[in-house]
Amino acid sequence: MKRIIFNITAIGVLLVGLLVTGCNKMLNIKDPVNSITTNQVFLSDDQASIALNGLYSYLINGGEQETGLPDVLGNNLYSAGGITLAAGHLADELYHPSLSGNDAYYVETTARVTLLKLGYSYKLWKSAYKGIFNANALIEGVNASTSKEFTQAYRKQVLGQALAVRAMGYFYLVNLFGKVPLALSIDYNNTQKLPSASPDVVYQQIIKDLEEASGYLSENYDGNNTERIRINKWYVKAMLARVYLFTKDYEKAYQHANDVINRTDLFQLESLNKVFGISSREVIFQLKQINDVALRGNATPEGYVLTNRYLTPQLMNAFEEGDNRKTSWTVAITSTPAGFSPAKYKININNNEFGGYRSEYYVVMRLAEMYLIRAEANMLRSAANKNTVIDDLNTIRKRAGLNDLQYTLTDQQVTDAIAHERRIELFAEWGHRWLDLKRTNKATEVLSEIPYKQPWSQHQLLYPIPPEEIRYANQLTQNIGYN
Repeated sequence: MKRIIFNITAIGVLLVGLLVTGCNKMLNIKDPVNSITTNQVFLSDDQASIALNGLYSYLINGGEQETGLPDVLGNNLYSAGGITLAAGHLADELYHPSLSGNDAYYVETTARVTLLKLGYSYKLWKSAYKGIFNANALIEGVNASTSKEFTQAYRKQVLGQALAVRAMGYFYLVNLFGKVPLALSIDYNNTQKLPSASPDVVYQQIIKDLEEASGYLSENYDGNNTERIRINKWYVKAMLARVYLFTKDYEKAYQHANDVINRTDLFQLESLNKVFGISSREVIFQLKQINDVALRGNATPEGYVLTNRYLTPQLMNAFEEGDNRKTSWTVAITSTPAGFSPAKYKININNNEFGGYRSEYYVVMRLAEMYLIRAEANMLRSAANKNTVIDDLNTIRKRAGLNDLQYTLTDQQVTDAIAHERRIELFAEWGHRWLDLKRTNKATEVLSEIPYKQPWSQHQLLYPIPPEEIRYANQLTQNIGYN
């Protein structure tokens, strides 16, 4: 752990960990001062705002000192396309028809991740913990500041957003790696000997952070509810709905999703081609990419890197006839080998423009997921809710141009329909399919039937803990199956 997560000293941490490249360009703020210390950053609202901007900038842009061009393109940052790419290949969403060992994500695609062939796991681990480290720095800075020019109102905003970012990082770490060290401080003395925490303990911390954040954050968005590039109470509620679904607290999952859906003054489903647009009212939270990268230009990192990535035949065959999501959200690859690629984001490698208008940002959470969470949680609360569950599914299906499901469906048919709608609605987004297969115990059943993933072993459901982390923090335990 030492070399990756905790090798930055507390004094001056926000220079290295938070005020990363691109934060001033992304949000038109003043250039950071290169000698800012933790105490100085939190002397005023304006200085704290610079640090907060840096927190978001790292999530979407990375940091030039450690990441460089590959991260700018979105491959290596968990929060800028890395989860979608890695988890999509781990599941049955993405692959390359050649199945060559030289293909990117080959070990994920073919279930051949080993300690010698880690795939992209190390990059996801590293970037997630760096985002957590940055969030911890803000949390500690806010709590330590005694400056009267750093107002109580803004303290709450910074603290709430940092807590939510930390929870987001741990959500993906616990789902990708299982037992992970739970670092809640930037103090090396407190973090150098952390053991692996059980998933239950990690989830307890995620919920604690999100519930605390909810008490600090506003229900409104900055800028008259337009760009939605700052975490507010509704993102926290949406994330809690997801977390409670994963932890099987179906009553709370239902209530939180329902609360978000009922804010019709803020949120509504958009037409398929507008879902990922900059002003989409379906968006709950999105990240604003920089627009000064010569290769990516005005594209989102995911819109760029998913160009010409192949969707699996399993996914393409799962679309119902007449489902407009297939025509609106996928595009044919006409080169050899032929296939289909994700096209939810319309600005991609073929039409991106350096300095061009950003008509879409990178969507982290959107309303359609809330309908699907409410439906699933409601069905799991009681099968007596079947008809209202079907109503939620039909809301999503109607937008896709599909016929309504009938109330005569059996309980099992409704459960299967929920899984189907999640698969089709949320494909190639933040690893939903991979996480769903695991949490519903369907992964082995589904993936063991795919020829190129054989011989299948259930230990592949978790990435290995990076070996270098265990060497430098030998109290960590390796996941079963990785020797």
